Amino acid sequence: MHELKVHQLTGIAGGAKSKTKLVITDVDGTLASFWDYFVPAIRDFLKDISQRTDKSYHELARDIGHVIERRGTHEYPWLLEETGFAWANFEDEPEVFIKEFVKPFWEAVDENRSKYLRPYPMVLETLEALKRKGVKVVALSDAPEYMARVRNKQIFDGLLDAVYSLETVEPEKHDPFRPISFTHGRERVAQLRRETADLQTRLHILPFSYEKPCPVGLDQVLKDFNVYPQEALFIGDSLAKDGIVAASRGIRFLWAHYGSSLPAEYEEMINYSLKPEVPGEAGKKSLPPELITAVAARYDELLNFV
Repeated sequence: MHELKVHQLTGIAGGAKSKTKLVITDVDGTLASFWDYFVPAIRDFLKDISQRTDKSYHELARDIGHVIERRGTHEYPWLLEETGFAWANFEDEPEVFIKEFVKPFWEAVDENRSKYLRPYPMVLETLEALKRKGVKVVALSDAPEYMARVRNKQIFDGLLDAVYSLETVEPEKHDPFRPISFTHGRERVAQLRRETADLQTRLHILPFSYEKPCPVGLDQVLKDFNVYPQEALFIGDSLAKDGIVAASRGIRFLWAHYGSSLPAEYEEMINYSLKPEVPGEAGKKSLPPELITAVAARYDELLNFV
């Protein structure tokens, strides 16, 4: 971690406003909605396999939810292969499971993403305006790098100065939660990396331990762009992740409230069906309201603070 520069909490001497040189933006729920393509795909998949098996929709959803909770991402490459359902029914014939369940699921996710992953209103226009102003824009995302590549290429490539995302971690061979097969997940990651090899935007891969609200990834961004904390502005939809990490370094934080408001059906899927019961979940750190610079109803409102 590099040494943070002085006056990070109070601003520059005399109280003068410091010029914004860097905007640090979250991606999912801030620039675009991941849920718009993932929820329909997982919903249809769960309905299909519950009709083809003796497992209920909610039992299957909780099974997948445990993998998501354990691995920290909904787009974990071995999401289905690591479920209890896979181990109980296809341990000895993983190739059948991959053919009948895994490949159709990810094909549906990819098809939905190509159709429904779209930037929120005024996002592209705002990124272009920031570029004209000479303000650097960096994405700091908790997405696995192979998916950060795909989303960036589809809608933001060339408008961001850099993307920082987390490494794609493969389970250890003797991990008790390992998938029944590594084959398809490895092939999928390799294929998506090949398809995005021509990215214009620089991609930096951070250790998985840097997941927000760990501040070390943010420290790396500030160091790489040679920016004081008071010269940066952070916008994100998660108070527990984006807000906390910005506050930990004295960086102004805009809460992208629009990204935290989801359709009722999506809320049910994300916060109930896929949500395992995790002890202590309610005790997670929250951000005191006084540390929120402003609440944004649309992305371009950040231009008021640059």
